[in-house]
Amino acid sequence: MIKTEQLNEIQKTEHPNQDIFLQRIPEEVYTEMVTNFSKDYQFSNGEENGGNMRIANYFVGISRKLANDFVSFIREMQHKLTEGRFPQHQLPPGFKPVPRNLLAQEKNGNGFSFGSFDLAVSDIGLHNIEFQAVATYPISAARLNRFLAQKIENPDISIFADSASTTWEEFKKIYQRILGGRHQEEVYLTDINLHSQKTNFEFFATQKELDISVKLADRNDIFESENRLYHQTPGSSSPSSIHRLYNRILLSDAIFDQHYPVDEESWKFRFDCRYDHLKFINHPSKQFDISKRLSPYIKHPFNPPCFELTEVLPLFEKGVLEYKDFVWKHKWGAAGKGLFLSPSPATATELQGITHQYIAQKKIAYTTFKTDDGQEKIIELRFMTAHHQDQCIIVPMARIGHVVRTTDGSVFYKIHFADNNQKGYGFSPVLIFE
Repeated sequence: MIKTEQLNEIQKTEHPNQDIFLQRIPEEVYTEMVTNFSKDYQFSNGEENGGNMRIANYFVGISRKLANDFVSFIREMQHKLTEGRFPQHQLPPGFKPVPRNLLAQEKNGNGFSFGSFDLAVSDIGLHNIEFQAVATYPISAARLNRFLAQKIENPDISIFADSASTTWEEFKKIYQRILGGRHQEEVYLTDINLHSQKTNFEFFATQKELDISVKLADRNDIFESENRLYHQTPGSSSPSSIHRLYNRILLSDAIFDQHYPVDEESWKFRFDCRYDHLKFINHPSKQFDISKRLSPYIKHPFNPPCFELTEVLPLFEKGVLEYKDFVWKHKWGAAGKGLFLSPSPATATELQGITHQYIAQKKIAYTTFKTDDGQEKIIELRFMTAHHQDQCIIVPMARIGHVVRTTDGSVFYKIHFADNNQKGYGFSPVLIFE
């Protein structure tokens, strides 16, 4: 057990307004944390162990005030969605859901079951990076936060952002109700190339931590027959009927890499067909609804200047807007797909005819945290939401990235896990100090 005064002896790097800090995790605690993740969730920590991601050996501490400000931003977004104050959009072929196959939460207009909201930490506050209707790593992140909080003797620490009183059991229960329904039915979790996904540790965490039956089903092993969905386990003689399908497939993977819905040989089921006795959980149509497409229409101090690319492209061409000051993002790209960090006239040429699918967002100057290992770090907070009926539970986590300084004085920020698979960086626990 770490006493608060012992923790204070470890060097802490604070944000200018002291609402956020970055602090090294004691070595023995970090080793135990990684060992538990490896044993329980089949997690490989870092490239040297064959992993695609790394648990950072630093944690992020934030004030309850900062957490409340972030939650307020999320709730304002949800309120505007409910009121229909954002532009409507047309779903591409293959994604229009059949209402009877949706959860009640997802059937209600712009309602969604899961969300991930990313905000960058800058010297002048938090800034919206992106948000999407997916559950990235809520189970894993909550477990990390809980483990670290249990190691610190401080009663004023919380691990959930929605409320200091939210418990681990309440957190589990909301995920069990969303995934398993009222009767806690068996659920099939699916993704593309499921066992090689860099986030597959979250799949194993979902299986282990929730008190319901969670089966893992690769997209290739799911097929439709006589208006029902089935899973054919490799090597099994008979398929199993699917009644609840938890979708983890990203739009960008489905559309850009796997050519859904055109590749009918690869895709043996669809997201726009009516299936008997089936509920989709986290239907991919929600990823269109809750996406970067909304950013140009958000009026909030956390939202940096952002525009529909089609509308401002002439301003870039005339030099009114500088290419170097903006990033161009595909409205429903993810994991770096459809992202142009250094757009140029050549980029505009490349995107000719599809600029309506992109936004232009002002670049953000991250706060630089100079830590005791001599490295310069940046922080992106992610709040992951789960909605069921009138309840919402929010898990915080962070990505710790690094700063790149070029010989000409330019500064670049690397935040994605692929760029930060090294000591000092990666997937970080977040504790909220009351």
